[in-house]
Amino acid sequence: MLPYWQATRLGPIEPWGFFVALGVVVGILIGQRRTRRLGLSNEVLGNLTAWILAGGFVGARLFHVFVYHWADYRDNWAEIPAMWKGGMSSYGGFFGAAVCGVTYLVKKRFDFWRYADVASFAFIPAWSIGRIGCFIIHDHPGSLSDFPLAVMMAVRIDGEPVIQPRHDLGLYDGILTLFMTLVFLWTDRRQRFAGFYLGWMCVLYAIPRFFLDYLRAVDIEHADTRYWGLTPAQYGSIILALLGGLILWKRSSAPDAHSSV
Repeated sequence: MLPYWQATRLGPIEPWGFFVALGVVVGILIGQRRTRRLGLSNEVLGNLTAWILAGGFVGARLFHVFVYHWADYRDNWAEIPAMWKGGMSSYGGFFGAAVCGVTYLVKKRFDFWRYADVASFAFIPAWSIGRIGCFIIHDHPGSLSDFPLAVMMAVRIDGEPVIQPRHDLGLYDGILTLFMTLVFLWTDRRQRFAGFYLGWMCVLYAIPRFFLDYLRAVDIEHADTRYWGLTPAQYGSIILALLGGLILWKRSSAPDAHSSV
């Protein structure tokens, strides 16, 4: 298993924020290169990125507060906007980003499926880089484990800090999205129908993520909330997988399916 270590700030640079920012920059560069290749507009992509980031960060924070840990905030509303203190939900971010991104593309009547594919293709490597930040601060502790990739990490149990070997869900999610990045690069060797990467992004992420959430810790302070035995992310995974499957089914036989990406 991996030894205990804890990332620290380097001057004003906070490690999680650094890798999230790095992921955003890499994602933008990949997206811009892809829009040029497909004859799309980088200006549109830039605006879409701004909408997605705004919706993603707001959605991630609100989902964390109201769905995962409302008991921590209901008597202290001033802490709700304080996302710099930690507390973001990936599925809340997905929902917020999707709402804002879809709204922008539909309202402006841009080529929805091709821009959505560009965003999806660029998002996965960006997400993988961002997960490095989650891993090095160990903010997604899982259950106790002697698995070779388990990490010795500090958690609190009954008010006491302890260091134990646990699954690190940030690490596993990063490995998953790295694998997805490689799959996307491999499938990009030939043309695909518009909507291909959006659909497969949903399916390839949601199904493993559903099962990974069974590894989340239940014995520590501030463990993730469960509803009828499942985490909010597991319900989100079910919806996302079904949505991705529907997109692939509909788009593969659409009249404009050969408007390739």
